[in-house]
Amino acid sequence: MVYQFVWHELCDWYLETIKPTLYGKKGEENKRATLTVLWRVFHDTLILLHPFMPFVTEEIWHKFPATGGSIMKAVYPSDTAESEAIKRDPEAENAMTVITDIITAVRNIRGEMNISPSQSLAMVLQSPDEGTRVMIKQQQDVILDLARLNALSIEPPGDKPKASATAIVGDATVFVSLEGIVDFENEKLRLEKEIAKLIKELSAVSNKLNNESFLSKAPEEIVEKVREKHDTLQEKKARLHSNLERIRTYI
Repeated sequence: MVYQFVWHELCDWYLETIKPTLYGKKGEENKRATLTVLWRVFHDTLILLHPFMPFVTEEIWHKFPATGGSIMKAVYPSDTAESEAIKRDPEAENAMTVITDIITAVRNIRGEMNISPSQSLAMVLQSPDEGTRVMIKQQQDVILDLARLNALSIEPPGDKPKASATAIVGDATVFVSLEGIVDFENEKLRLEKEIAKLIKELSAVSNKLNNESFLSKAPEEIVEKVREKHDTLQEKKARLHSNLERIRTYI
């Protein structure tokens, strides 16, 4: 739970999300407010981590601004009256979940379609819920920045844009335009070659698992690794076939 929060929520998302505010041109007031929240989050996170990482957190604590004494004497926020002012915000949590899911969906499409992370993309998002559309409109700068988009259109449900990859996020549908981005014929050939290579590799692994001599003589951990490799190759093959079928619909 602590690892999930620090590594994924704090480092992966929060720090990346606030970079435009800290280094962009969103005004000194916004920057100061963001830095205040950032200080609070880091301060409390250090106290939270101290039982697991005593020496590292102690060292950082002494270099951290506005702290005094040893971190061992620091009081965790939930034990203070000040913490009563910090209430959980389910609405904000749900909004952030939608935003991160949208960004993740675009990143997954990049990976599936072999699109460079530096390539700017255009996206259309359709949702029947006006509240969802308004919320995404309010947070569109975050989505544009972290998903590397050059255009974002937010609409009620309508026709599917042509030559676009699709993902479902909650009640919203994400369409990422591939027109002019992906050479569909070349991508089709690349996927077919990759699938053929994978089938050959999968055949060799299957032959091992069908070999009674190997199964009886090899150590159990080796056999288990071969089984895991077989399952991984099968999953990869299924994903590649899915991508190939999608590419064929664009040709």
